Amino acid sequence: MQTLLVDDHPLIHQIMPAMLRKAIGDHVLVHTAETLEEALDCVRKNGQLDLILLDLGLPGCSGIEALERLRERCPGTKIVVLSAAQDPESIQSALRAGAEGYIPKTSPPPTIVDALRLVCDGGTYVPPQALDLSERRVAQPKLSQRQREVLQLMLRGLSNREIAKRMRIAENTVKHHIGVVYETLGATSRAEAITVALRRGYKAT
Repeated sequence: MQTLLVDDHPLIHQIMPAMLRKAIGDHVLVHTAETLEEALDCVRKNGQLDLILLDLGLPGCSGIEALERLRERCPGTKIVVLSAAQDPESIQSALRAGAEGYIPKTSPPPTIVDALRLVCDGGTYVPPQALDLSERRVAQPKLSQRQREVLQLMLRGLSNREIAKRMRIAENTVKHHIGVVYETLGATSRAEAITVALRRGYKAT
């Protein structure tokens, strides 16, 4: 599994490969870059990567710009933001721009490992900071009780398989409910659905 760590802090380059291997396995190959241009060059040399860990504080460009350019260049790659910023606005912006997860750098190592494992298993990791948005609630769209349960489990970062197991229903049924959630929220991806749901006042339970 090929991964790319994009961060200009030497300490992150030292500690993250070990966490990646703990989350994914010893078969992971970790490339590193300190700037967006180095990251894009790595993509050109190595082709489609499986996972990119991206710091939003890169020199010479805005974090969202870097995320958008990498998402455009690597449409099939999972991108996880690893950032010192923890405000809900930054988290939502990253998810809207196509990130599959957002991990604050202050998170405990076990949390980082679990978040990486979740994303690699097809889930989306949203930190607790993004869930405290009660002051921005607006009217919620109409979803059935079952669909609301699926959405709440999505907000907790569970994958389709984990949701099916938790709710004791078939995985295809979960996919159907998620399709309805997308349509109701006007979303086209899991990350966008989570972002819209958080903005409309849904919370993980």
